[in-house]
Amino acid sequence: MMKTYGKVLVIMGGWSNEREISLISGKSVYNSLISSGVDALELDLDKNNIENIKKISPERVFIVLHGKGGEDGEIQSYLDKLSIPYTGSSSKSSKACMNKRYTKEILLENLIPTPEYKQINSKTNIEEIEASFNYPFVIKPSSEGSSIGVHIVENEKDCKKAILDNTIISNDFILEEYIKGNEYTVGILNNYALPAIKLEPPGKFYDYNAKYNSKKMKYICPSKLSKDIEEHMKELSLKAFKALECDGWGRVDIILDEKEQKPWVIEINTVPGMTEHSLLPMAAKENNINFDDLVLKILDTSFD
Repeated sequence: MMKTYGKVLVIMGGWSNEREISLISGKSVYNSLISSGVDALELDLDKNNIENIKKISPERVFIVLHGKGGEDGEIQSYLDKLSIPYTGSSSKSSKACMNKRYTKEILLENLIPTPEYKQINSKTNIEEIEASFNYPFVIKPSSEGSSIGVHIVENEKDCKKAILDNTIISNDFILEEYIKGNEYTVGILNNYALPAIKLEPPGKFYDYNAKYNSKKMKYICPSKLSKDIEEHMKELSLKAFKALECDGWGRVDIILDEKEQKPWVIEINTVPGMTEHSLLPMAAKENNINFDDLVLKILDTSFD
């Protein structure tokens, strides 16, 4: 028997660089809820209409906002003030996961393997950067999603370009050790790790173009990993998810070192993509959870 959800507001859009993807995810979730008989409404959120949430006065909110405004704790904090339950992680956990430096601090405190890093900004000189890590290394903004602004830097020219590109996005960046290996992602649903997915991008790594535009991107699920390695990867993902005090659902991105077959946690996504072709639905399908059932299971997290 389906739970009594009451009026559910699906919040999508927002003002981040991931707005367009959020709208696609949000519409997929909204359509799924309607097809399941849930009394659902949708709101394309922006900074000028956030007060509409209070006017609509929903029983609960399904958050499908990617990036800033949705995964940084802002909307969660606003809903907390209105005492409206919502899906997924708390304001505190969302804020922690959106900040890559803080995420790494928590991971390291909990002895969870993650690449070494250093906080830098637009004023950090090249000499200091080159003294920190040998080429290649990674430069990325401290608080962005969908691999926006991520650069694998192989020389001084790449480094200057990465800093210039990131300065447009943010003033604070992360300088990160480059781990050569294959990329994987592990979906989390109600404190359970879903099957790992191997990502095979056409370029150097799983960047924004590979995620949303490339027709050559390959997803391998089941991952074809050995049982021991996959189980270790799933255990590590759950440990990272819990260390950041995340809740309900999410996705943990991992690099598997090609030499030692050691998994390294890269980051945690608290509001993953939710189109029918996104990674979390793909992993759920491998566990015989169809899209509509997945959406309801995520909505159930608003009761916790």
